[in-house]
Amino acid sequence: MPGINDYINRLRNGLFSNRKQLSGVAFIDLEVTLDGKRVHDFGAMKEPENEFHSPSKQDFIQFVADAEFLCGHNIIQHDLKYLSDFEEITRKKAIDTLFLSPLLFPKRPYHKLLKDDKLQTEEVNNPLNDCLKARDLFYDEVNAFRALPQELQCIYYGLLHQEKKFSAFFDYLQFHSIDEILEPLILKVFQGKICVHSPINMLVSEHRIELAYALALISTGDNYSVTPPWLLHQFPEIENILKLLCSTPCHDQHCGHCEDKLNIYNGLKDVFGFDEFRTYDGEPLQEKSVQAAVNGESLLAIFPTGGGKSLTFQLPAILTGRAVHGLTVVISPLQSLMKDQVDNLAEQGITEAVTINGLLDPVSRANAFDRVADGSATLLYIAPEMLRSKTIEKLLLSRNVVRFVIDEAHCFSSWGQDFRVDYLYIGDFIRNLQEKKKLTSPIPVSCFTATAKQKVITDIRDYFKRKLDVDLELFASSSARKNLQYSVLYAETEEEKYNTLRNLLMGNPCPTIVYVSRTRKTRELAQKLTSDGIDALPFNGKMESNEKIANQNDFIANRVQVMVATSAFGMGVDKKDVGMVIHYDISDSLENYVQEAGRAGRDPKTAAKCYVLYSDHDLDKHFILLNQTKVSISEIQQVWSAIKSFTKQRKHISCSALEIARQAGWNDEVPDIETRVRTAIAALEEAGYVSRGNNVPHVFATGIMVKNMDEAHKHINNSKLFIDDKEKQNAVRIIKSLISSKSRATAIDDDAESRVDYLADRLGLSKGEVISTISLMRQEGILADSKDMSAYIEHSENRTKQVFEQFAKLELFILNTLADMELNFSFKEINEKASEAKIASSIKRIKTLLYYLSVKSYIRKKENVYSGMVSAVLCQESEKTIQRCQRRHDICRFIIDRLYASAIANPQSAEQSGSLVQFSVITLLKELEAYQNSVLFQSQEKYHIEEIEDALLYLSKIGALRLEGGFLVIYNAMEVHRLKEMKYRYKLEDYRMLDEFYRQKRQQIHIVGEYANMMVRDYNAALQYVQDYFQMDYKKFISKYFKGERLEEIERNITPEKYRKLFGTLSEKQRSIIDDKQSKYIVVAAGPGSGKTRVLVHKLASLLLLEDVKHEQLLMLTFSRAAATEFKQRLIELIGNAASFVEIKTFHAFSFDLLGRIGNLEESEDVVRRAAEMIEHGEAEQGRINKAVLVIDEAQDMDKDEYVLVRALMNNNEEMRVIAVGDDDQNIYEFRGSDSRYMQAFIDEMQAVKYEMTENYRSRQQIVSFANCFAQGIRHRMKTSPCIAVSKDPGMVQITQYESEHLEIPLVNNVLATYSNERACVLTNKNEEAARIVGLLTKQGIRAKLIQSNEGFRFSNLAEVRYFLKHVNQNQDSPIISDEQWMQAKQETLLNYETSTCLDYVKVFFEDFEKTNRTKYRSDLMEFAFESNLEDFCGEDHQTVFVSTIHKAKGREFDTVYMLLDGERADNDEQIRKLYVGMTRAKQRLFIHCNTNVFSNIKTEGVEYRQDTNLYPLPEEITIPLTHKDVYLDYFKGKKEQILKLRSGQPLCFDDGYLRLPSGGKVACISNKIREELQGWAEKGYFVKSAKINFIVAWKGKEDVEETAVLLPELMLIKSMN
Repeated sequence: MPGINDYINRLRNGLFSNRKQLSGVAFIDLEVTLDGKRVHDFGAMKEPENEFHSPSKQDFIQFVADAEFLCGHNIIQHDLKYLSDFEEITRKKAIDTLFLSPLLFPKRPYHKLLKDDKLQTEEVNNPLNDCLKARDLFYDEVNAFRALPQELQCIYYGLLHQEKKFSAFFDYLQFHSIDEILEPLILKVFQGKICVHSPINMLVSEHRIELAYALALISTGDNYSVTPPWLLHQFPEIENILKLLCSTPCHDQHCGHCEDKLNIYNGLKDVFGFDEFRTYDGEPLQEKSVQAAVNGESLLAIFPTGGGKSLTFQLPAILTGRAVHGLTVVISPLQSLMKDQVDNLAEQGITEAVTINGLLDPVSRANAFDRVADGSATLLYIAPEMLRSKTIEKLLLSRNVVRFVIDEAHCFSSWGQDFRVDYLYIGDFIRNLQEKKKLTSPIPVSCFTATAKQKVITDIRDYFKRKLDVDLELFASSSARKNLQYSVLYAETEEEKYNTLRNLLMGNPCPTIVYVSRTRKTRELAQKLTSDGIDALPFNGKMESNEKIANQNDFIANRVQVMVATSAFGMGVDKKDVGMVIHYDISDSLENYVQEAGRAGRDPKTAAKCYVLYSDHDLDKHFILLNQTKVSISEIQQVWSAIKSFTKQRKHISCSALEIARQAGWNDEVPDIETRVRTAIAALEEAGYVSRGNNVPHVFATGIMVKNMDEAHKHINNSKLFIDDKEKQNAVRIIKSLISSKSRATAIDDDAESRVDYLADRLGLSKGEVISTISLMRQEGILADSKDMSAYIEHSENRTKQVFEQFAKLELFILNTLADMELNFSFKEINEKASEAKIASSIKRIKTLLYYLSVKSYIRKKENVYSGMVSAVLCQESEKTIQRCQRRHDICRFIIDRLYASAIANPQSAEQSGSLVQFSVITLLKELEAYQNSVLFQSQEKYHIEEIEDALLYLSKIGALRLEGGFLVIYNAMEVHRLKEMKYRYKLEDYRMLDEFYRQKRQQIHIVGEYANMMVRDYNAALQYVQDYFQMDYKKFISKYFKGERLEEIERNITPEKYRKLFGTLSEKQRSIIDDKQSKYIVVAAGPGSGKTRVLVHKLASLLLLEDVKHEQLLMLTFSRAAATEFKQRLIELIGNAASFVEIKTFHAFSFDLLGRIGNLEESEDVVRRAAEMIEHGEAEQGRINKAVLVIDEAQDMDKDEYVLVRALMNNNEEMRVIAVGDDDQNIYEFRGSDSRYMQAFIDEMQAVKYEMTENYRSRQQIVSFANCFAQGIRHRMKTSPCIAVSKDPGMVQITQYESEHLEIPLVNNVLATYSNERACVLTNKNEEAARIVGLLTKQGIRAKLIQSNEGFRFSNLAEVRYFLKHVNQNQDSPIISDEQWMQAKQETLLNYETSTCLDYVKVFFEDFEKTNRTKYRSDLMEFAFESNLEDFCGEDHQTVFVSTIHKAKGREFDTVYMLLDGERADNDEQIRKLYVGMTRAKQRLFIHCNTNVFSNIKTEGVEYRQDTNLYPLPEEITIPLTHKDVYLDYFKGKKEQILKLRSGQPLCFDDGYLRLPSGGKVACISNKIREELQGWAEKGYFVKSAKINFIVAWKGKEDVEETAVLLPELMLIKSMN
């Protein structure tokens, strides 16, 4: 080249002349205040040994006055701006060692005095010391420049001598050159190191500084040296220049650089040792993708299993990393797969890859960070959630990121088989990273997935176009695997499946993978195969890492034939000789099935077989699993409500996922609870409701108080706070890191290197260790005490103190209750005891305290979620535990006082309803120590920082204050900012994306099931089906293969067969209610016999199976225990044992649960009101009241309190659906406050959708017509249409009107004449009438049974029931009653009370509980017994005439009904409704006996009307059952043992107001009221003939301590013949 040689000759003649003497240079450094507003210290030095250190600016100016050059580190952008007012300073030439260092020390290990942009020093706040460091660095920079080749000196001069940051350096050296011919000189000097077609002239013209730095890095010849982070930040174009020079293939074979560094074929051989790329049935998919990546294009590759995906991004990453010192970031969802890939590369001698994930120990994690930071890693594997880490962001900002690789890219699409909301943040992260790096062109992206249909491909490409304006080039194969033979074998039973599997394995002895759907099944099946002589090992994602690796290696090495695995096995495992893949359970999508089956026959020359052992029941497992793992819209709404609750006063919070889950009312035992919360938050973020910040702990190591490391060492070694050498070593490492980075960061600076997570990651310590060490160094005075915590406190100090004192009292009560022994108790039980002790208690509070006490190791506890039972024991002896607790309480009181004092002193901290007080834990400790000898504190024992932290945690947990920042949020903490106002609700349209994903998941299960069935019918058609699935437009695929009814079926979360079985027999009207999934509020006005119970049971099944409502999100409230049991029993029969976990309660039982009280008669009157108040005041346990759906049975029977409770639940759950079912025509409990207008209010006030069920499946035509006509007299009816009899049978209605006052005898005569052993019932208005009828029927030889109530006592108070409960609860070592315990207690009860007439009730009690409780929890049994009534257990006997009042017969039905209506009228709605209920109990025949003209105006065709003018007497025998009110209760006191020896049904003698045994002993005394009543009967000629024991019950007076056994007799009166 002409000119170049001349240039070289000039160089030889010397370019350095008249160099200035060093005395012309002054080295300077300034120390400024933390706020950056002024200089508080000056340092300077001149040679020889002339030093200056003073706070005087004038003296400083005078000291440097004679210097021509000012030199220092970062003085151009920092120090000199504070001296700009002094002209004598601005005239001087500035030499900045900061900008020279990357140019002259670009190669690792760089310069010993440098760390990134900072001087390495062991002293802080000493400007003179920094001057000395700058001087030494400058010497070395001068020498380094002199040592450069002369051509490179000329290049640097030509590029930089006119730039302000460098001109003084060349002036100082008196270096001169020419720059007209830079391009050829650069190409000559960097021949083979850069592309010959690089745009040098353009770069020289536009980016001189950046080009110089890029060339400096290239000149190192070291692939692992990197551009310092600070330089990338200031000159972001360096990255693009490196790409233009070194990583833009020109494909010119004469270009030495591109042929050597960027030739993919040479790279394949050099890096991996392969001679050629892998093809897929002749398609060079791998080669094309690699070339596109090396060319810098963004791409989407659809790589089949075994298609060499990993190499496709690893090779470009390594080539580009070596060419431009760049970093490729691989984002993958599987941590184990990341590690496997890094290990596999290491085994091949490729060490450029690292992974940073949660499985790494702190040391390995720190090593990975160091390798990325220092450039020795060119491949970084991370999970998408890691992008939330501020440290990861800082790390990536420090490197030249050349590409992002996204594995499993189908996770972007809601149409993909594994959509993950974490992936949706990737685009935002990359965009933010590009903005912070100030990049002018986007970072390329490579997306990979093994299988993807067209819609998924479109979604992925649209996502990156929308987020990053990047077009992804598609690389996909259209060919199919030719070496795989597919087969589906039907196997209906488990035994049939296993035998088929075993036969296949024995007949094909080759390496085989057997896929199952559940982790537990991997071990069970592997063990069974091994016992049958087939070597098999399990593999699942929940196994220990060592076991997984060992099993995997054994399979790869052919030491075992079979691997029984979940889908987690096979990813990244390259075993080419797998001859068979057997799906013991079919996959949940075609994508997953093709991917898993594709792990067979990876060697194209090997023929392999793929079997599916299929039953339609397999799909049910996938539907159930989908429902369990789905994050429903109601759950997201609950998380949104929780966030709104947390952010009422302030729009941002910092808290853990677990805290949000608890506030949302989720149970801690929910699987993957934190993942579910994060998914919900991501969905809220995507919809614009919240923004989630980085996972940043708000603890900082700031304000270094020692001058240098020597002083720090001395403090640490002499300190008594550090208990061992490890703590001291940690302290030394942390303070050294802080001093060396010369950090002056504050908590406002998120990028501070003093942040805890950064220190932990870089030093290989846990966050807990860093926090602890920083705290100790603050106490020791090595670090300044910082107010890095804040507490939000309410304005009312009194309320805060009241909350604390209530909790403190309850906590001491709990600890005293535990004493020194392990206890098993229910939450209700301990809450009951606390309430009795006059302590403000609730289950919510008890759970909060037990959680804290367990976390802080006061107690060890085990909790059973479903039973509400807890097992707990103190960790220390009782006295020490209580002392520790009381000491903490004292500290809490002190903290509350100090925080409120601080709030008063700083009124600017006040907000709308509270104050945000900033404080320091260390300061609190010191203030506490200062007051240790005051009246408040009697203990002289020294306080520790941990005690302050424990007290703060305690106050936070009990809600006395809310903490932000500090040590309490370092573990899995999230920053969440609420963007939308409180009034906004998360709606269905917001849920669209997730809803679409779950819809696709449902359809995919149906689609893979269709494939299995098609494979049996037509092999080739099934293969075409799969090909169409992946290549056709999805909607066209669906329309081709799923037509008509099938199109509806694939929308359901259930197989067609199961749907027909469950819902196929419903009527059109019933089906419309079941299918209504959109209406928020539904009211069903259901006429008698319309199948209300059936519809409700099927609606519950639909909610669980079709509408994705989880059992814990569903609540059903009823008005009787019998109804609750019937619903539970029928639901179990319909859908199986999953129904056992659905909460179906009476209003009273639910209310007692909320109050945490055991049901009792005394409190039952106002328990519902109190429960509603508890919800309204925010005191109820969230997990009990946060529901997605509320179902109300017999809604017309709600009274005011019950309606208020429902409204409280609705207010607590903004999006809760309510389904209220009832019949206002059957509201017959107005006397106790029931009112159907509360049911009507759902329609009037909440615009509920109303359905009318008027088809009567119970009664025959005449009965329905007569009832319709009679009910027309009711005003304001909800149903607008009359009921219609489904049966065509006319049935029979007969009405007999009497003139007689007494109707018992003619009614019994009617029964005798018409009864034919069908199920029949006599209905009366009064209990006395019913008793008389029973007596008459029995006397006539007809088996009669009184449906009687237990007026005045609970069923659980029956002596027989008490006996059973006592024996079944004898050994309460478990919350569950074993079958052996149950049977033993049952047999003892039946034997002991074999003569009791109440035994039939008890037997039905046993049967009913057993039917609905496969697992028998003690708490469930106690509630079942307490909620039950006698009439619940009357049984279903045929050939028995039941006798009941109309009220007790509600909800029942009989073939024949006889109604005795003595003096009955129908003057008002209440009377009409009562009679309407009675007549609609009849199915076939209705006989009405009345002595008024109540029905005279009712004329219905077919009804038979009769007149009877006979006068009938009262029956000769009258039965009078006595209640508590009819006997003297105090009479039984002291006779408990005697009474309990008696049995119901045992005869008694009546003797002048006393009841005695036949042997003579008195056992009861009747009341004066009954004496008067008997006198009245005597006047009519009736006298007591005999008596018997009706019931023996437990009773306790209000003032009594112990219970008394009470005998309730029955008197038989007979009419005297005189």
